[in-house]
Amino acid sequence: MPTQAQTHTAATTLPINNHRGMRQRRPTPPVETNADSGAAATDGIMRERRSGLSAPVLLDSTPQHHGPVMKLHTPQLYSILPEFLKRWIRSISFLRFLCPSWKQRYIILCGAFLYKFSSTTSKEPKGSPFEIRSVEVSGASIDHVDGASQLGPGYGAIVTVSTLRRQHVYAVANKQEAQLWIRSIEEAKQAAITHQMGHANHIPYPTRWKHLDALGSNLVKSKERIKERMESSQLREMETSSFADGGPLPRGFHG
Repeated sequence: MPTQAQTHTAATTLPINNHRGMRQRRPTPPVETNADSGAAATDGIMRERRSGLSAPVLLDSTPQHHGPVMKLHTPQLYSILPEFLKRWIRSISFLRFLCPSWKQRYIILCGAFLYKFSSTTSKEPKGSPFEIRSVEVSGASIDHVDGASQLGPGYGAIVTVSTLRRQHVYAVANKQEAQLWIRSIEEAKQAAITHQMGHANHIPYPTRWKHLDALGSNLVKSKERIKERMESSQLREMETSSFADGGPLPRGFHG
């Protein structure tokens, strides 16, 4: 018969001996699913730091021009429809969400970029700023613009800003304001091109604008990275979905 002391010793040492004899297992790393990768991309986008290009900062930097506008938003589906279908959609009330609509914006031309904001107090620009060197600007009759009938009072002229990818339509107060925007953008474009080519060394360029131009360039690159991330994430989702349905997404030409 073991003594009480031996029993106590065995009871206390047994777990220790078993613990020493057991092989410690490493936790299995979690497998990243497609949803996880999409969430990671979204988290990366959300962590993008602020640009430093708030509306108040730009307005305090003596911009070339600024003012309120109405931006025309045209749904992609509507833009590719034939004219008779557009007229049919406009005539049916519950399909009006497919029609062009106007959104309030405040745009600021400062240095080598044109920035778009929701208001004069916005902390970040809407979308990617337009690099002035690569835009074309023109005026248009408000009567020739789709959705002009939905504009409220106080807007009587159109300014069109065209980039390499698309055309942006803005309604302004009157023809004089439209001409002022066109002249300001054209002058800023010429100054930006001349400055880039090094032919304007004798013309002082505000130090503040140089700093803001660098921030604007960084923001454009950041928006491009976000777009590439989103497209890559969507492509992975499509490939995974296609694979689950019976095969990988076809790539290239298969003859």
